[in-house]
Amino acid sequence: MQTPLVVIIHSQGNTEGSLREAIEHYMPEIVFLISNKSAESAPLVMRHLEKRDESKLGRLVRGVKHSQMILIDDAWSNDTVMQMFEAIDEAKTIAKGLANGREIQFYAGIAGGTKLMVIGSALAAIIGDITTYYVNKETIDRTDDLLIEIGFLNDLMKAVSWLNAHYKNKKNLRYLTETIRRELNGEITTALEISNALSPVTDKAVRNAMRILKEKGFIDYEPETSPQIYKSTPLGKYVNRMFVMELNEEE
Repeated sequence: MQTPLVVIIHSQGNTEGSLREAIEHYMPEIVFLISNKSAESAPLVMRHLEKRDESKLGRLVRGVKHSQMILIDDAWSNDTVMQMFEAIDEAKTIAKGLANGREIQFYAGIAGGTKLMVIGSALAAIIGDITTYYVNKETIDRTDDLLIEIGFLNDLMKAVSWLNAHYKNKKNLRYLTETIRRELNGEITTALEISNALSPVTDKAVRNAMRILKEKGFIDYEPETSPQIYKSTPLGKYVNRMFVMELNEEE
């Protein structure tokens, strides 16, 4: 069984530090730099990458088999976010063409470039099944573990990916919606209350759905208690706001 193909899509500014950290952390075979024409030193960073310069990007850069820079036109306009979406889509398309059928793991850096580029990268990652990371600046007090994966964004990405994978997955959200509605009204939420509200749904169907929603991080409850009391999580509330209009239209 082949190992997954690791691909980094890195928002690139004028320094190579965050890119080096990402390469050392993920050990990618493919690296895309997304930059803008105003980042004067970005081409120099790209040259370090093309030459597999270990003095600039660390010894693990030797494992990079394909590297490429994608330029956006403007890093400070009302169109920048959309340009980042398009650039990331282009990178994904190229990577899939090079994968030869291998599973791909995409990682997107949101540490470099302008703030608008960072926003574009983060939003594109959420809907594009891409794990996001951020690289802190090195300081006297902080020299190790500079790269962090952004937990909530990555959980949200996984949630959106799961919900869009099959229309049946979204049907589970009606139980989440009812849980949140009851919380807002100060009501206790159990399988019996939800089944009564969503009749003719059975208690068993509610418990099965809640087990799935708990696995996805949308709700929480104590499995040992009887009856189980359901509560929504911050992720569940956010996902519900994202999809509630779509659910209402389907109904």
